[in-house]
Amino acid sequence: MFAQDFQVIEPPYWQVVEHLTADAEAILVGALDGARSEGERLRVRVGPPGWPAIVAKTVEIHPGPLRVYGDGVLLAFSWEASGSASLFPRLDADLEVAPLGAEGTQLILRARYEPPWGVLGRGVDKVLLHRVAESTIRAFLTRICAGLTGEVASQSGAGPA
Repeated sequence: MFAQDFQVIEPPYWQVVEHLTADAEAILVGALDGARSEGERLRVRVGPPGWPAIVAKTVEIHPGPLRVYGDGVLLAFSWEASGSASLFPRLDADLEVAPLGAEGTQLILRARYEPPWGVLGRGVDKVLLHRVAESTIRAFLTRICAGLTGEVASQSGAGPA
C-alpha cells in the first residue's frame, strides 16, 4: 500500500537542507510525540490526532543517510511497531525535500507498507486502515514542517556561502 502527502514551507531550501544535514534524526524524532532522550532507542506513539489509542502504537524509527539527488535531497527511513508487531505493518518512507522558488521549500513524504493478515488485512486496509495511514502520514509531515520552520526562525543565517 502507498500513502503520501506534501507541504510547502517558507524557509529557503538551503536553510532546510542545512538543518536536515545537521541532524535529520533529531528532526524526525522531534516530529513524533513522546520522543525519548538522545541515545535511547526511539519509541513514540504514532497515530493521527483525535484517534483512539487502540489505533496508535509505539514504534521504533530507523532513519537512513541523507542523500543528494538532482536539485533535492532524500531522507529514507522506516518505522516498525514494538511489541505486537504482527498487528501493525512496518512502514518504509522517503522524505523528499526540493526547492520551490527562491524562498520556499517543498517536502513530500511517500510511505509504503504491507497490511498484516494477507487478503483479509488488505480488505480491512481498503475499508478503514488506509485512511488511518494517510492521516498519520499527514500529521507526521505537518510536525516535521513545523519543526523545520521553527528551527529556521529561531536561528539567523546569512545565507549560503
